Amino acid sequence: MARTAILMMVAGTAIVPVMDAIAKFLVDSMSPIQVTWGRFFFQFLIMALVMLAIKGPQGLLIKKPWVHTLRGIQLAISTVLFFWSLQYLPLANAIAIFFVQPMILTMISALVLGESVGWHRRIAVVAGFIGALLIIQPGSDTYSWASFLPLGSALFYASYIATTRAYSNIDHPVAMQFASGLGATIVLTIALLITNTWDGSQFAPSAPTGEEWLWLLAIGFIAAAGHLLVVMGVSRAPASLLAPFGYVEIIAATLLGWVFFDEWPDWLSWVGIAVIVASGIYVFERERRVAAT
Repeated sequence: MARTAILMMVAGTAIVPVMDAIAKFLVDSMSPIQVTWGRFFFQFLIMALVMLAIKGPQGLLIKKPWVHTLRGIQLAISTVLFFWSLQYLPLANAIAIFFVQPMILTMISALVLGESVGWHRRIAVVAGFIGALLIIQPGSDTYSWASFLPLGSALFYASYIATTRAYSNIDHPVAMQFASGLGATIVLTIALLITNTWDGSQFAPSAPTGEEWLWLLAIGFIAAAGHLLVVMGVSRAPASLLAPFGYVEIIAATLLGWVFFDEWPDWLSWVGIAVIVASGIYVFERERRVAAT
């Protein structure tokens, strides 16, 4: 059972950078808000079909819609910021910086959820942010203001996870994915209606070509498949066992960036990536030990 769960977790996290690589390609000609809209619109349609197959029409009836609306807003902002960063940053660097999310979640858990955070995890949080600074390299020739976009994305995603954790038992996991996707789609549709009046802005939507529609559909399908695989994996094994395998995403992103965009992190970025990965694994390990006591 654990081996199957690990394979599902690895598969789910390995295909997500494919979605990001497609998004990086699309944001050269499309608004990052528009690309994000396509990701959530098609994801929620796919999740709706899955939910209908599992639970029937009643499975689409969700509790506490305002909670799912909040989760959708958090997820939408997180994804827009991340896709926006892909206009400027190498794929591996953007994903590596985003992976300070577990450390941000640790702080939110302490400040908002009232969870106890010991000095071990506080040190891991500080180390994770040092790793992010090694990748961002402020003041150097490689520094870009866009490096802070994945940090913002990580902040909103950690908030989304914290909200999900606080209300994790209100609906079926697939229904929660459907609901957050629907909420994000509604929020992003409103955003597109507003930005459509911003002539000349990089956020103004354009009319997608037939090929771009297919790529948007692919992004939604990959997002749905990735999330389903992760959910199925977590349902078969403890999250503390599976969480470190999430860093497969950085490896996959590095390979995709190298093959398709001729990107390769410099040595200082590799040091930062190693620090972030080590800090994240340490946070997961501490949470596992605390949960076991």
